[in-house]
Amino acid sequence: MFGQIIRYLWNCRRHNLWIMIELIVITIVSWMVIDPLFVLNYNRGIPDGYDVDGLYRLQLMRNPEDTVSNPADDYRLIMQKLRNIPSVDAATCVLRGAYPSSPGMNANNIVKDTVAITTTYIPFFRGSDFFRTWRFRSASDGTWETLENLEVPDDGIILSEDAAAVLSGGGDMVGQTVHEGNGDGPSYRVVALMRPFKMRNGMQPCAVRLVPIIGEMPEWGFNGMRIFIRAKEGISEERFVEQFLQWSDENLTGGSLVFKDFLPFHEIQAASDLEKGVTNEIRSKYLLAVFFLFNLLLAVSGTFWMNTSGRHEEIGIRLSYGASPGKIRLMLFGEGIALTTVAVLLGCFVYFQWACFEGLYAFGDLYSYEKRMVVTSDSYLPGHFGLHFMIVSLLVYLLMMLVTCLGISVPAYRISTISLVRALKDE
Repeated sequence: MFGQIIRYLWNCRRHNLWIMIELIVITIVSWMVIDPLFVLNYNRGIPDGYDVDGLYRLQLMRNPEDTVSNPADDYRLIMQKLRNIPSVDAATCVLRGAYPSSPGMNANNIVKDTVAITTTYIPFFRGSDFFRTWRFRSASDGTWETLENLEVPDDGIILSEDAAAVLSGGGDMVGQTVHEGNGDGPSYRVVALMRPFKMRNGMQPCAVRLVPIIGEMPEWGFNGMRIFIRAKEGISEERFVEQFLQWSDENLTGGSLVFKDFLPFHEIQAASDLEKGVTNEIRSKYLLAVFFLFNLLLAVSGTFWMNTSGRHEEIGIRLSYGASPGKIRLMLFGEGIALTTVAVLLGCFVYFQWACFEGLYAFGDLYSYEKRMVVTSDSYLPGHFGLHFMIVSLLVYLLMMLVTCLGISVPAYRISTISLVRALKDE
């Protein structure tokens, strides 16, 4: 059977060459469509690195009608009241642009010896239930309690594992000293490592350092203040939001700081994805994929349909020599699979040359600034060139096989069950 398939393909090589060229072009286009979808969905599937469920954001704003109250005193009172709510497990305040899915990001370089890495830095208030609220995990034992109970000095920082791996070459960074900027800035001592987490939902985890805030809340921090609240386990989102809004009507309508909005954190993530283009990127890629797959099905399936349907006389001769309908269908499928396999291999080889020059899809242009903080790591598939290429090539191959088999199946069944008299009437 295999020899017959090879002989047929070779004897009809001029006709099959055009089919081969069509399949190679479609393979290359399939790569361009599938690769971004693979990367974007893979990145969204990476664990956040903190607990999203039960996390909420409360925004406060300065009350223009109050010119008497002290914002610092009101802030301390609000935090005390929040922590006394029976359904609240923890609450902490963060500064603008200094939390996952925030509107902006803070970033600069840190250097150890001659190795530099761009990190986003997140200031946090010591003793403010920061880790209890966010549930960032210690690299040593995987618990947030270790970081919450840690005494961080004024010159200490907590560094993410991925950043530490780059700076130390895989060695232990705890107790080591790093410098800000180009090596001539302030020095910090690494007091602990934490597990990586994602600053953006569409990104891989990036290099992060947590820096303790020295002193009280700065004056500018009261404008658009953001307080993150963790609800106790077992309380539904609908119930918690309803109870909290009722509480805010009673406690956050007077003084220098008043209620602005209150949202579950998964809605913050969704809004960030929309603002940063992740949502639109995924939607556009899916729409392109649907449109392409529809046309791919018509093109490839139509080509094999016409090629298979036009072989009545040949099939009639094979039936007259005793070939069974099953063997006829197996031969037709074998020819299509062989053609598609060779075309996909050639198409992937052509795309490989392009990928070696331009690189595979990473994050598009969504995060031209923030991409610098992503630490390329083989622990994530998109960062492993060889594995990334093989997986997407396999997806392309499976897709091409699917449409090829769809294009062959119906005409192959019809032509293999045709009567001998009808098949040979024109011979």
